[in-house]
Amino acid sequence: MFEKINTMFNLNQNLLNLYAKREEILSSNIANSETPNYKSMDINFKDTFKKILKNNINFSKITLQRTSANHLLPKIKKNNMSLFTIQPIKTHTIKVDGNTVDMDRERIEFIKNTLKYEENLIFIKNEIKNIMHVLKG
Repeated sequence: MFEKINTMFNLNQNLLNLYAKREEILSSNIANSETPNYKSMDINFKDTFKKILKNNINFSKITLQRTSANHLLPKIKKNNMSLFTIQPIKTHTIKVDGNTVDMDRERIEFIKNTLKYEENLIFIKNEIKNIMHVLKG
């Protein structure tokens, strides 16, 4: 039963980790907005989200059961940290000192990321409430 609950929250856990890491990166960009030659960085969220969904499907949708010792063991990679890569943002606005941080973009992305993080937390909280409600009967 606990394994099913764990699997159920696996996607949300990966998303929370992704949002937390992205918040660190965006905070670093904002902190270095005046640093000469600093290149603004970010995660390609769309590609990373696809990878998380793909891995989540591998973990939760497909269940393999070995009924013979001759069956092959499934090869599942569970390294969440390698799902995303941090890349410099491609921008046309480069300051005279070589800095590429666009504060308007960084602020908007930071707020959007924070809201998504909190939205995911509320979703998890409601799911736990529903489970507790069912268990209490």
